[in-house]
Amino acid sequence: MSRKWYERIGPLGLWNLYKDDWLVTRQASRLFVLSTVIVLAMTPIFEGWLDPKKMTFWTRLPWGILGIIGPIALFFLWIGMWRYWVRVDSSSAWAKRFWFLVLLIGFWWGSCLYCFSAYLPQVLRRHRAEA
Repeated sequence: MSRKWYERIGPLGLWNLYKDDWLVTRQASRLFVLSTVIVLAMTPIFEGWLDPKKMTFWTRLPWGILGIIGPIALFFLWIGMWRYWVRVDSSSAWAKRFWFLVLLIGFWWGSCLYCFSAYLPQVLRRHRAEA
């Protein structure tokens, strides 16, 4: 069995799914922003602000679709932002400590904050420097 096969299975399989060079591509940044929007749109569901019993079918349908797509986006964003923080983030030591706490305590909402405040500015700067 090759080592590459082993890296794709188990709990670390998701962690090794992202490659460092892919995390800073335009496609990745677009997917992370989309995932952030989806996670923020799911906040009313997480907080229990919606009462599906009072909604019509057509009103519940988009929330149901969001309930299916949301967890995928949530884990994609959460794992991706942790991977970026660990492997690529070029922030100062104090900033990295701060973002560690935000990612650890804030879960997916912390990942949303990190995506907009640390990840996107660094990726955009990198793309501008390449152009």
